[in-house]
Amino acid sequence: MQVTMIITTKSLKFLATTDILSQGGLGASTRPLAYLLTVAVTLMVYGNAQLMTAEQVAERPGSASSLRFDGTDDRVTVPYDASFPTEVFTASAWIKLAQPTGRAAIVARGEDDNSFNLSWQLYVTRDGTLEVMLEDSNEQNYCYPLNNCAPMGTCTVTGNMCVADDAWHHVAVTRDATGVLALYIDGEKRAGCEGTGVPSSNNFQDLSIGCTFGSIGPPPDGVEPPIWFFSGLIDEPAMWNVALSDMQIEDVFSVGIDPLSTELVGYWPFDEGMGQVVADLSQAENDGFLGETPEVDSADPLWEVAPVSAGDSPELKPETFRLEQNHPNPFNPITTLRYDLPENSLVNITIYDMLGRQVKTLINQTQDAGYRSVIWDATNKYGKPVSAGVYLYKIQAGEFVQTRKMVLLK
Repeated sequence: MQVTMIITTKSLKFLATTDILSQGGLGASTRPLAYLLTVAVTLMVYGNAQLMTAEQVAERPGSASSLRFDGTDDRVTVPYDASFPTEVFTASAWIKLAQPTGRAAIVARGEDDNSFNLSWQLYVTRDGTLEVMLEDSNEQNYCYPLNNCAPMGTCTVTGNMCVADDAWHHVAVTRDATGVLALYIDGEKRAGCEGTGVPSSNNFQDLSIGCTFGSIGPPPDGVEPPIWFFSGLIDEPAMWNVALSDMQIEDVFSVGIDPLSTELVGYWPFDEGMGQVVADLSQAENDGFLGETPEVDSADPLWEVAPVSAGDSPELKPETFRLEQNHPNPFNPITTLRYDLPENSLVNITIYDMLGRQVKTLINQTQDAGYRSVIWDATNKYGKPVSAGVYLYKIQAGEFVQTRKMVLLK
């Protein structure tokens, strides 16, 4: 196994050429090893590195790193797999972008190359609102919730659809077999549509993250570029082969994604922080790569790496209570749980199994305000290793209570 890595600290671009996957390539049985080798490294970069501050880390729930797209040619490519959904699906991601100059694609199922190869895409319009496009087998486009392409169906908007405010937002779209479509922002349903167009199932193209790869357009006003590139940060894109419920979307937003779900066909946490491969933690194992090709090229987005605190930081006081996603996740056997205390509090952090049985209490004491962390070594209250699986960790600090999921591998 040979790994060659070039680190340019000024731009935080981590370029890696690796034959870790030489035994089978992307998606082969060696993928979990490659992922664990990557996320096991805590990368601390100094000098001219433009690392996120503790305050910026607190903006985004539980992320060790994300990808920055330049809005010009950057993308993540996930090679086509038969598990990719078309007519019935859920797609979600965390995004952070300022006002776009054109349409900014988040996740696109296929590409529009005049051969019926685009099924759907989730994107942000030029005015900063969240929207989804469906394309049928006749290459007819339907855009929701504005219904401003080829009108089909009816939509009701129940909340603010703007996400281009330079802050982190969780966005999601669902479509079921009856044509009911919904758009969500930060776990809340903001728009619902009925009688929507049917996405093309004749689609054997790659999945694109951060762009729509192909000749899309012209849009209704005729001023958009033919390819829609995202300009900003994307993290934790995911895809299911079912339409998740309102409650399930809220759970994805507030608790996180269960990588063991059989309905999950793609989950890319972007926690590698370096290299060309983005690992899919779902059971589908649809690994992707930066750029248009697996090799280093100009279309590679940049890794935005958040420093993992080596300990508590009581001198910095967050504005709100927060329990972040553990890192790494999945893990074996050690993971770090980070949490924010805006005021001195009696803190209890306890691990539970999926049956609700208490596994271990990590903290039960009064702590000063600050950014804090605690390590769990996958042992129970008797000091014995626990079995692999999904576990819950819960914090109670004063009146604040929050629970998240984590996955232990063996």
